[in-house]
Amino acid sequence: MSNDALSPMETTSLADQAYRRLRVAVREGALRPGEKITERDLAARLGVSPTPVREALRQLVHEKVVERVGPRALRIADHSASARSEIVEAEVRLSALMARLAARNATDAQLAELAETLERAEALVGQIDQDLAEQGERADATDQLAAVHRLLRLFHHQVEEAVGNAVLEGLLQQARAFSDEERLDLTIRLAPEQAEAFRRRFREHRSLLDALVDRDEERAELLAAHHHREALNQLSGS
Repeated sequence: MSNDALSPMETTSLADQAYRRLRVAVREGALRPGEKITERDLAARLGVSPTPVREALRQLVHEKVVERVGPRALRIADHSASARSEIVEAEVRLSALMARLAARNATDAQLAELAETLERAEALVGQIDQDLAEQGERADATDQLAAVHRLLRLFHHQVEEAVGNAVLEGLLQQARAFSDEERLDLTIRLAPEQAEAFRRRFREHRSLLDALVDRDEERAELLAAHHHREALNQLSGS
């Protein structure tokens, strides 16, 4: 467990930095499930004013990481294993539905954007492979891996946007088991020991794009369901 997850922040920190630090503190156990928290206490521990902490907590409440139990009372959410599993299942089913509808509704321009995003990610993966081949264990692919992850998250968000249904997009956003930043943190941590599983899932993006281009709704839905379930189970440690 990190001992400095809630150490003072620099005075230039903003709400997004407070959000990330609080997310790490929850994940690493510095803030425990069921623990009562206050804006002022967290602000003091992070060394900032309550304002950025208040904004960060608002986002964490939206993501169900923090719960409001009164007008001014907050606590870290205590999700049981079964509740987390149900959240994952909800995200998988909604993501699969979005892929089906994207195969139906995506414009040619949106499909071209998806292809361009995936090509950029594939180029980065190719560069990572080259560096590993040339440098072996001396190669540090952390920054490139983060860049690949962000491009893949963009790819999935573009699939969702291609549906053209803001209500469904909102429902999926609320059902997310992990935020994009939390996914990135977990991916960087898990990638070295689970490299082959990550590579397999990376290749699945090309198959999904092919299904969207072919307007094959059923295949897109099945591929997306499998892909998202595998990814979420890996991040959850299931």
